[in-house]
Amino acid sequence: MEHKIEHKSISEIKDFLANHSHQNMSNEICGFVGFNAETKKFIATIEKNEAVDTRSFFSISPVSYLNFKNSCSMLGIFHSHIMGNENPSEFDIKMSEACCLSFIIFSINSQNFSIYEPSTKDYDVKLLDKLKKKLK
Repeated sequence: MEHKIEHKSISEIKDFLANHSHQNMSNEICGFVGFNAETKKFIATIEKNEAVDTRSFFSISPVSYLNFKNSCSMLGIFHSHIMGNENPSEFDIKMSEACCLSFIIFSINSQNFSIYEPSTKDYDVKLLDKLKKKLK
């Protein structure tokens, strides 16, 4: 994990993700968003992008994924789009469907977030709905 924030305010999570996206506008950044039931706080991390082509793709270490998933309730996988808008690509949709997790996307160009939800969900839908309302 490169950076982490834990906060009750979804606005703080939103700012954290957008700010880190702006700090690295030439490569997709990626990470996780979750919820800690003990502290009642949302959590976001920025992870190292291990993709070969970090301008067009992202890849996160399986160990980072397991560490995050074991520490809190995973709500989704975050990444930025450095080109185009916040809509998920065909690849984003396929990967979200394959891992049964939402994809939370921030577009540097449009300054907007979007959330793609797969047909089979492995996360707390009510918590993600709270996140969705604040990211719009």
